[in-house]
Amino acid sequence: MGIEENYEGVKSLLEMESKEVRVIGIWGMGGIGKTTLAIALHAKLFSQFEGHCFLANVREQTEKNSIDFLRNKLFSELLEEENLHVNVPKVEYHYVNNRLRRKKVLIVLDNVANSEQLDDLVSDYECFGPGSRVIVTTRDKHIISNVDEIYEVKELNKHNSLQLFCLTVFKEKHPKSGYEELSESVIAYCKGNPLALKVLGARLRSSKEAWKNELEKLQKIPEMKIQNVLKLSYDDLDSDEQNIFLDIACFVKGESKDRVTSLLKACNFFPGIGIDDLVEKSLVTICNKGTIQMHDLIQEMGWNIVHQESPKDPGSRS
Repeated sequence: MGIEENYEGVKSLLEMESKEVRVIGIWGMGGIGKTTLAIALHAKLFSQFEGHCFLANVREQTEKNSIDFLRNKLFSELLEEENLHVNVPKVEYHYVNNRLRRKKVLIVLDNVANSEQLDDLVSDYECFGPGSRVIVTTRDKHIISNVDEIYEVKELNKHNSLQLFCLTVFKEKHPKSGYEELSESVIAYCKGNPLALKVLGARLRSSKEAWKNELEKLQKIPEMKIQNVLKLSYDDLDSDEQNIFLDIACFVKGESKDRVTSLLKACNFFPGIGIDDLVEKSLVTICNKGTIQMHDLIQEMGWNIVHQESPKDPGSRS
């Protein structure tokens, strides 16, 4: 749902008719649909290139294997050579680069967690042939600060949210009779996050009474599949940024940035750089009025982190 609008938005930034090598970043919060969009782009565009590679979930694959494994996979697919090994970049890249400079390639690097991963995989964009395109999806805007263009994936609108949810639950685009109000409650809870809509849609397939109980439970116990995906961004923060995030989530969401900054400074934090990092990691936003806002699911994740510090004794929580 809503993929066509995003697809056309990124495609226009790719400038497919240009002979230059262009690098595009796709940025947004966890579960917002960056990977889905990248898959759609790759599927529709790869036939226009002489070589292509989609590296799924770079963050997870790097943890399970190694960056050398991913680098070899990338160049092996681009050059269609199964036994290619590029483990010493400064020595072996020269051989690979000479071949790649003659090929127009499409590369998609999905869910890149840090700048080191990006640099280790494609440190020199000029080694690719004219007309090549590189697409990078990430939650951290700082990682893609030097790309040609950045496309931010926003939340689904209410209409698309309802359709996605209903397709997951009812296998049709509209709620079943009698389930309209309950469906609206789920849409309101998910706030346009596709992952949340699909995860909850997969659970809510029984009676209306079970739906009501599940929604009541969500008010006290968040869905962990959703929380675990969102928490990856929190885990990437340093301790100062984590404390700033939790204070915003628990106390000052909706306050002006200036007021929040002064409060955090009084607590001996470093909000000048800390708040900017939270924005770049898609954990908070600064609205037009200068107030600090946060997606409800991300705020709920912050509450849950504090709750887990001492589940049965609130007085022992930070």
